[in-house]
Amino acid sequence: MTFLDSSTIIEYLRGNDEVIDYLDPERPWLTSTICVFEVLNGQVGAGTTDVVAEREQFGGVESLPFNEQLALEAARLQDKATSDGEQLAIRDAMIAATARSTGDEFVVADEDFETDALQDHLTVTNLRA
Repeated sequence: MTFLDSSTIIEYLRGNDEVIDYLDPERPWLTSTICVFEVLNGQVGAGTTDVVAEREQFGGVESLPFNEQLALEAARLQDKATSDGEQLAIRDAMIAATARSTGDEFVVADEDFETDALQDHLTVTNLRA
C-alpha cells in the first residue's frame, strides 16, 4: 500500500503525468481524513459545493481516521522536529503520524515534509516537480 498526502491527491486529480505514472502501479492507496479535508477545502467557497461528489473524485483512496494514539505520535514527531530546530505545521504532524502508523511509503508532492525528523521515522517519497 501507499499513503498519499493531500498534495499528491491534488496533483493526481490535476492530471500530473509524473504523479499518475508513479502512483497507478502502487494501489491500493491510503490517506488521512485530514488530507480528505484539505483536498475538499480547495474545492469549497461557492456555498453550493457538493462535497460528496468532490470526494468521489478520489474515491479510490481509503481514508484512515485520526485518533488519540495518532495524536500522541504526532506530538512525538513534533517534539523530535522541534528539538532538531524544525517545526511541523500541526496538520502535517497529524498526517505524518497517520502515515507512519501504516508503515507504508508516504508519497508527497510538496516540500512540507522535508525534515530530518520525519525522514528518520518514515519513508517519504517526494514527487514535487
